[in-house]
Amino acid sequence: MRTRVRTPGQNGSRERGFGTLKYERLFLDEIPDALTLVERAEDYRTEYNTVRPHEAIAWNRPMDVHLGLADPTIPNFEREETLPTT
Repeated sequence: MRTRVRTPGQNGSRERGFGTLKYERLFLDEIPDALTLVERAEDYRTEYNTVRPHEAIAWNRPMDVHLGLADPTIPNFEREETLPTT
């Protein structure tokens, strides 16, 4: 990934993403080989883009915004229906 020219704010976002990758996937235990490293990084990338909601895009998931399924300015929360108990 590259950041746009004259947009230093993007660099911090990228660095934060790499930090999260390291602490949530790579520093958990010993990684025996390059293939395991690639698997863990790919698992994180998939989760980051398809599972995790992002504050910067109104708590939507990046893949949903990219595919036009969600508006990056309107939250699209999944709401649990609470039914009365009596």
